[in-house]
Amino acid sequence: MKNGFKIFICVITLTSCIQHQNKSQTKSLEKTTISQEIDTDSIAAKRIISKMVNKVGTMQKLRDLKNVEYTYTFRMPEKGIEDISKERYIFDGELSWAQYNTHQIYVFPSQKGTVIQGFDGHTSWTTLGGISITDPEAVNRSEFLRKTNFYWFTMMSKLLDTGLKYELLEDRILNGITYKIVKITFEENIGDVQDDYVLYVNPQTHLVDQFLFTVREGGFMDPLLMNIEYDIVNGIYIMAKRSVTRADWNGNKKGEAFIEQVSENILFTTNIDHSLFKAPVYTTK
Repeated sequence: MKNGFKIFICVITLTSCIQHQNKSQTKSLEKTTISQEIDTDSIAAKRIISKMVNKVGTMQKLRDLKNVEYTYTFRMPEKGIEDISKERYIFDGELSWAQYNTHQIYVFPSQKGTVIQGFDGHTSWTTLGGISITDPEAVNRSEFLRKTNFYWFTMMSKLLDTGLKYELLEDRILNGITYKIVKITFEENIGDVQDDYVLYVNPQTHLVDQFLFTVREGGFMDPLLMNIEYDIVNGIYIMAKRSVTRADWNGNKKGEAFIEQVSENILFTTNIDHSLFKAPVYTTK
């Protein structure tokens, strides 16, 4: 009887252990399945972005072209004001330079004279009428514009950079096209500011026709909607005409476009020297 009782206890204990093990395996399997679903969506989203980047031109293709210069107009049509700059970038190192002869919005709108901004990959600087400006607010604005303008020009090529996270959202129908919707966010400490992007990828052309985004550093926490028209230069698809409208995260516009951005006279592989991006030695103000 004692042996029988011991066997009974052992069977109960073994059964309990097996049940506990099965439950643990089930929970582990559920976690793995959820993880695989998330990974599958992420992989599918990244695959869509990869096709888009290969269509518009990779960052390596831009680096092979070495540099670019173009005329950039940033306009607020309702107010009738604009900033117009000659932009120059070197792609390797993301060096950025601009000269403003018209500056009515973000670049010393109350001042007269030519404004020059530069970013040498480490340090930004700005001059007004040949005088170096050391005011921290002006320098910070210069750095923001140098990095932002470079990013807008190269954005579609940069969407495979390290530190990006991809999420596949439900398809959305717009103007008779069923768009693939990919949300892109940044890992912590990637970039100066971690903004959110929701891209509408055209399944026929593999181009992004529009996207929702935030500009946290500019104070735009609610989404903005950017519509895009492309120009093809040296085989690279450039977001040449862009309009920005306030919107919600479903892509519904709130009013008319309040910003227009135009990139034109685009020339790659010009004679741009690295010294252009170094801060000149001028009298400070």
